[in-house]
Amino acid sequence: MRIGLDFGTTNSGAAVFDGQRVRLFSLDPFSRDPTVVRSTLYVTREHQVYVGQEAVDVYYRQNIGRPSKMVRQYVGEIEMTFADVGSVKGYPAGPSTFVRDVYAMVDELTPGRLLRSLKSGLSTTHEGTAIFGRRYELEELLALYLREIGKRVEAEAGQPIDSVVLGRPVDFVGSGGEADNQRAERRLRRAAEEAGYRQISFELEPVAAALHYELSIDRAQNVVIFDFGGGTLDITVMRIGDPGNRQVYATGGLGIAGDLFDQRLIEELMLDHFGRGSTWGEDGAPFPHQYTDALVHWQTVPDLSRPETLRFLDLAQISGSHPDRVRALESLLINNYALRLIDGVERAKIALSAASFALVRLAGDDIDVWQPVTRSQFEFLIADAVQRIETCLLATLARSGLRAQDIDAVVRTGGSAQIPCVIVMLGRIFGPEKVVLSDVFSSVTAGLAVRAAMADS
Repeated sequence: MRIGLDFGTTNSGAAVFDGQRVRLFSLDPFSRDPTVVRSTLYVTREHQVYVGQEAVDVYYRQNIGRPSKMVRQYVGEIEMTFADVGSVKGYPAGPSTFVRDVYAMVDELTPGRLLRSLKSGLSTTHEGTAIFGRRYELEELLALYLREIGKRVEAEAGQPIDSVVLGRPVDFVGSGGEADNQRAERRLRRAAEEAGYRQISFELEPVAAALHYELSIDRAQNVVIFDFGGGTLDITVMRIGDPGNRQVYATGGLGIAGDLFDQRLIEELMLDHFGRGSTWGEDGAPFPHQYTDALVHWQTVPDLSRPETLRFLDLAQISGSHPDRVRALESLLINNYALRLIDGVERAKIALSAASFALVRLAGDDIDVWQPVTRSQFEFLIADAVQRIETCLLATLARSGLRAQDIDAVVRTGGSAQIPCVIVMLGRIFGPEKVVLSDVFSSVTAGLAVRAAMADS
């Protein structure tokens, strides 16, 4: 069996194509759409692994409201060399080297570790992490996820996977050029091999989306594929509809997508609820920004749960201008509400694609956040990013040698491609009648399955 597998930053899917129909596999019984599985991994203290929505559910069940106990834990040694300035008795002083033990404060009651957006580390120097005394390389973590996806596909299909076509973005998140992209692809290949896949090949995600769209047309077309998801924007200008003469004219992309937009909303609208802008102490010193800035990236929140931080938050509640906000931050840390905050912001962002108003709501012990957000506010916050997207789109079109009037259809896919101001931008450039919606979450998956089936022809 030859399958297509879309391992996305936010969501993933797998499918097979028999030459007539694409079959999407049901990978997540806990998801509202079983054919879409969240690209999320949860590893427990006993190294039991959960994926998808179940990973998030187990994280919530084990962590929300649980007690914490921070302890000092030895993590290794660090060698430091310092060059001396001057001389000793007339002779040049040489460098001095010191070896120091390194300790970290960790929560010894943590029952598990939640990992999201793992794909985003592929093009970086990030090699892995330690989880409950065991070192996991990044490729190994990816393999845990991909292996479970493969098991579920084979269980539903009743036959083994012979080969897989994996999707990849035009530019991986954090990529600084083609060398980074190639390194990321090699790392993803190693992860797939470790997961047990054989005969692994790759296809650009927007090209895959074009192959899926091609199933719905009956004549040759010049198309722009606008694939805008959680981690990256991918653009391809391509000729399709004549299988013997398909041609990719140009590709382009940016590391701008839904995750960045979530961070913008948190940074601009949510941090005041947790102490930003308040003061503390007799001299009215500003509340330290590092305690609120960490909330923009939820993975860094556990680093705040240190005794010295909690002692400061207690002091800031006694001597501060807004003790209720500082108390909310303390509760967020102690009760592990950070992921709920992130999820609430993401839900509001999604709602704004259909409504002009949404609400971020977070309630819990000493937390009662009620933050309205309008579509116009959201569009203002992401205006610079949308301008960069338009610049990238026009540059990709220019490289293709085609003009806007030469394009027959603009195919938008991915969750972020549903943002109204993005749709308006596409319509302004190409004409609103040319902008068509493909399957939001499964067009790339389906197109990868089509590409996998081409090996049979």
